[in-house]
Amino acid sequence: MKIIIAGQDCTKELGGEIWQKAAELKKMTGRAAPPKVSAEIGALALHKAVSDADYLSHFVRLLRYRDAFDTYDFDIPRKPGMVGSLMARIKKALWKLLRYQHDRIAFRQNLINGLFTSAVEFEMAERKRTDDELAGRLDKIEALLDALKEKETP
Repeated sequence: MKIIIAGQDCTKELGGEIWQKAAELKKMTGRAAPPKVSAEIGALALHKAVSDADYLSHFVRLLRYRDAFDTYDFDIPRKPGMVGSLMARIKKALWKLLRYQHDRIAFRQNLINGLFTSAVEFEMAERKRTDDELAGRLDKIEALLDALKEKETP
């Protein structure tokens, strides 16, 4: 692993710390994935928006956080008793056998989701640029109209 920040090789300074934190996370959760998604990037955080533009920018930020899915191991729900235990074991075995197929599908879907999210972000930036350009042109027209009015009034 090589860590390069702003063209500088920072592997010696940061590499050990990153490996240590990853090992701690894996030890805590039993897997390398984060345990839970923060509440600040949940959909309920959208109600804090004060304007339409704020809502839209927050929504796109949430979309970027949530545009991918994973195939990490998960707790399989089971019914109580011997039959429930047996079925849970069968489901776990099947999941291990078929997970590679899910990984392939997830990879492709994550690529598509990322492209769509990028397209939405690009569209927002393009609309903002167009709005700013139109506002500038409108200011120029208003200034010209004010100048014409001043010339007409003696």
